[in-house]
Amino acid sequence: MKQQRNRPLNQNKRKAILKAAIEEFYTKGYEGSSMDNISKEANVSKATVYNHFKSKEELFFAIAMIIKERLKASFAYVYNTKPIETQLHEIATQEMQFLNNTENIRLIQIITIVMIQKNAIGQKLREIKKDDAMEMTVKWFEDAKRDGKLQYEDTLFVAKQFIGMIKSFAFHPQLYGAALLNQEEQKKVIEQSVTMIIKLYKK
Repeated sequence: MKQQRNRPLNQNKRKAILKAAIEEFYTKGYEGSSMDNISKEANVSKATVYNHFKSKEELFFAIAMIIKERLKASFAYVYNTKPIETQLHEIATQEMQFLNNTENIRLIQIITIVMIQKNAIGQKLREIKKDDAMEMTVKWFEDAKRDGKLQYEDTLFVAKQFIGMIKSFAFHPQLYGAALLNQEEQKKVIEQSVTMIIKLYKK
């Protein structure tokens, strides 16, 4: 038994467990989900599930970290020497690509529902939740202002204004089941969001 416990964990099985858990949490919520059902859906034993994740709570937080890491990877954008319009367009495109993804929306829906329910798990999630994407966007706007390309008093407000316009079309409706935007709709939202910032704040 010791030899089995010391074996490297099978990453394919871990992925299968996470995939099954996402579907379970999405369809039944946190409270209604069970490790039994997740193990059956993943086609692994319950013991295998517990070898990877000590509890349902740990499994849920593993899913929360998936979306957190995807957010971080999607918004690793640093202010540079490109024209300001080009940089804004690239940031908006990254935001759109992240949001216009069915799996990402589903993961966010799972986390949002648990947080709204205000149970113990939701409380813990709020304590560790950190909007890395917004922090990186604020940093970009701070650098743009410092470089004299844009002018405003409240950097956080402008960053939220920019991202908020995109989310109002490509995120909030989708949380409630609306269809993802098609290419023409995405292009329109991106261009209008960039135009708004340029008209309001470009020096």
